[in-house]
Amino acid sequence: MKRLLALTLLTLAISGCDKAEQATALTGQCAKDTDCKGERICQSAQCVNPQPQQAPLSKPAAAVQLAPAAPRVTYAPLPVSDAGAGPFTLQRMGMGSALNYPSRAGLINLMQAIVEEPEYTGYVTLEKAYAFGPSRYVLVISTGEGGNACPASTYVFSFDSSAEQVDGKQQVDGCSEMVESLAEGNTLTIKKEGSASVVYNGQVK
Repeated sequence: MKRLLALTLLTLAISGCDKAEQATALTGQCAKDTDCKGERICQSAQCVNPQPQQAPLSKPAAAVQLAPAAPRVTYAPLPVSDAGAGPFTLQRMGMGSALNYPSRAGLINLMQAIVEEPEYTGYVTLEKAYAFGPSRYVLVISTGEGGNACPASTYVFSFDSSAEQVDGKQQVDGCSEMVESLAEGNTLTIKKEGSASVVYNGQVK
């Protein structure tokens, strides 16, 4: 008897499920995603096609930082002679030589800003001279400096004609009497047999 009752209940449950599935198929209603065919999903008891997923918004590309452009001003070489170059003149005096500039207050000897004892420079040779823009100059000079151990001490310095002063100097590495220079755009390279001295934008640092 119990076996008959259990069999009857099982038959009713199966037939009930079949009827529920048939009702779902007929009415289009559902209780879960598996009640729907294919890729469809159950939303609000209805089988519907899923919404396509939107691609995440891409972040805007970061702005590329460009290095500042070099100024359009370039080095202009000045003709150099035994007498000087441009507004600069060489003058022998006593045991040394002067490199003069005609300032508003009169001639000034630029060697006083280059070496410690300008009166004992011995010879002074103007190796190279460049103008940079309307008011800047870069000069390269060699001197005996009183006969020290080096055959030639060479200096590169910058001169601001608006302020009428030497605003930077550097001794070029090496003792050779041969001096090479290369001007490219806003860069000037001075070299002997040692390390090169590089000057940017007309000012020795």
